Amino acid sequence: MKNKRVWPIHVVLLFFSLLTLLPFVFMVNNIFRSNSEFYHAFFSFPVAFEQIAVTAGHMLVGDDTPVVMADGEGELKELPPGHAIRLSAERATRGPQLAWQVIRPYMLNTLVVAFLTVLGVILLGSATAYILSRYRFSGHRALFLFIISTMMFPGVLTLVPSFLLVKTLGLLNTYWAMILPYIAGGQVFAIFVFKSYFEGLPEDLFESARIDGAGHLQIYWQIVLPLSKPILSVVAIMNILGTWNNFLWPFITNTEGSHHVVSSGLYVLATTAHASNFSTLYAAYAISSIPLLVLFIYATKPFIRGVTSGAFKA
Repeated sequence: MKNKRVWPIHVVLLFFSLLTLLPFVFMVNNIFRSNSEFYHAFFSFPVAFEQIAVTAGHMLVGDDTPVVMADGEGELKELPPGHAIRLSAERATRGPQLAWQVIRPYMLNTLVVAFLTVLGVILLGSATAYILSRYRFSGHRALFLFIISTMMFPGVLTLVPSFLLVKTLGLLNTYWAMILPYIAGGQVFAIFVFKSYFEGLPEDLFESARIDGAGHLQIYWQIVLPLSKPILSVVAIMNILGTWNNFLWPFITNTEGSHHVVSSGLYVLATTAHASNFSTLYAAYAISSIPLLVLFIYATKPFIRGVTSGAFKA
């Protein structure tokens, strides 16, 4: 009786889940379609793939009849089946190939910025949180409250002062114009999360290490960090997402365009001649989302384990 009541709910949930996937299906479908296909049939299947399927089916049954289709110069000709399949595949993948050529340097810039930012945030944030959580000194509580209080200030208020500081230091149009502010901006959240987690580690562990002659650096590097892998993944994932999706700061600090990242690079792409080719645009959007998709697939478990491991406490 219980199963009979549950299955309608599952059907409704499945229906709405599929609806959320429609924009992704639409984007992937348009990667392999030409502009004329896009204008004449908004949701149609790519013609190139249809031609490949039909021609391949004829070849499987031994039909070697030439296929009438437009060649590389746009003239209708009778082409051998194998040549027709290769030509259709080239037309279908022309957009992704062009998009990859344009967006590849932006992807490389983003990976460099994200990696160095995460490394800096984790090292500085965990070291600061370790000192604040394991050692009591005069004013340590006030210092921690001061650090946490900066979370109340919206980032837009510091936009102009940060830009003027970066400009004064001569860091415009460099990686450091993004990396250093990202590291500084990510410290508050990292310190808060790391401190909450480190305070939950048993004190007996630290006392045993001190009895064995371990110093502060050894305890931090060989004991605290290996035990903090779940929460390290939480901080790393949050910083990667923030760095990858940030648009405004990379755009205003890279006026020459040589150090644009994915978010600002996609905007630049949409303002060039490539914007007239929809398949190139959709392919660029899809390629830029692949690293985040991979991150979601492989980092979901450690992220949930880190969130539920006691890092966030009231």
